[in-house]
Amino acid sequence: MIKKLLFLVITTCIYSSALAQMVIPDTSDCIQSFSIEAETVAGDNQRVDDIKLSWNFSEATNSNKLKLSFEVQPLNACWEGLNGTKRSEVRTFKISDFSEQLIGSKKLTYTDLNCKCIKWKAIIVDPTTNCETKTDWQFISFL
Repeated sequence: MIKKLLFLVITTCIYSSALAQMVIPDTSDCIQSFSIEAETVAGDNQRVDDIKLSWNFSEATNSNKLKLSFEVQPLNACWEGLNGTKRSEVRTFKISDFSEQLIGSKKLTYTDLNCKCIKWKAIIVDPTTNCETKTDWQFISFL
């Protein structure tokens, strides 16, 4: 009994440390000095969490002209991480008031996406220079 409890505690500690993911730009990207983070947060549904995508572009140059959107791919086979099978089409969430909100967040709910896990990436565009920066795909689960 104690071994099972100890295993459960260790597994929970390891899992909870992997709940938040920080994305920072590659040095070769044309848009720099920003951070994007995904984490699970408690939501209205007690069985699953919500996912909060947070961003901070307060240090980026020309940040008032940038456009931000997130591509979200709902997945099946969550145990396979980024290689999970596609559940439905990719959904794009455009942040409409981004220039007024350089530090903000977007909440994704289980019921909106109808899946247990997703992979996501951010797309940042500077329309004045036609510069586009895409982050790598990231994996996160609602569970």
